[in-house]
Amino acid sequence: MSLMQKTSAGIRDKISYVPVRLHPCFGKKVLSQATGFFYLHNDKSYLITNWHNVTGRHPQTLKPLSETAAIPDDMAIFMPYKEDTDDKHISGETIFIKEWKVEGLPLYEDEEKQVPVWYEHPLLGKEVDVVAIEIENDLGASDVFYVNDDRIELDSIYILPGNDVFVVGFPKAMTGGGYFPLWKRGSIASEPEIDLDDLPKLLIDTATREGMSGSPVYGQYFGRRSFDKQLGICREFLGVYSGRVGDDTFLAQLGVVWKAKVIDEIITGQKVGRSYFEISAT
Repeated sequence: MSLMQKTSAGIRDKISYVPVRLHPCFGKKVLSQATGFFYLHNDKSYLITNWHNVTGRHPQTLKPLSETAAIPDDMAIFMPYKEDTDDKHISGETIFIKEWKVEGLPLYEDEEKQVPVWYEHPLLGKEVDVVAIEIENDLGASDVFYVNDDRIELDSIYILPGNDVFVVGFPKAMTGGGYFPLWKRGSIASEPEIDLDDLPKLLIDTATREGMSGSPVYGQYFGRRSFDKQLGICREFLGVYSGRVGDDTFLAQLGVVWKAKVIDEIITGQKVGRSYFEISAT
């Protein structure tokens, strides 16, 4: 299904291509708003988002996140497509028409909803709030940019506490025009090499909001990309944002980021997730 909204744009930062807006659904009913992105591994495409986005349950309590207690069985993905108009340029950049189409992704292989399509962490399971879903259909016709896409020209940088970070997603289902994401700025709040609670995660200081769960997180500093290059902005993909610590009354405004390495661990482990569709909270 094509969306009516189209956008003419010259994108200044290719990272804005990466996040995709997600709607976890039960049937045709939208249960919540979320964010995801695509990851390329051994020439295969994977949708990456949070465990709680596909199960509809809190990772610790297993309580349903929706006020209706409904659990998602489908994921609506807002897929980008591009139509070039080479005869028009702004500041040397090609103008293009961006269009988004909603693609449905069933979250279970079977009608009984007992065989999920997602992989979870092979050792830690739902304790790592990240899943990977292999996308069987060809993404070549779309204008998807993978989070590890060479066209983004990311760097390997030395991350320190206090460094700037950007969480790029859809807070409160808001967009940056069309269905491009918004950039929420923050900083590294914990020592990046330390695994908090013996889990592969770190904390960031940022005022994130609902709808950004599953967003890619990037570290940034201004410096040299290498000794033989000029000064400039250097960025590295740090991991997957999965929510805030505490509730809205908790004034620390800390967010959880699962480290980038868990994505490869999940994909390599190939551990099919467990169905929580009919499990009561404990």
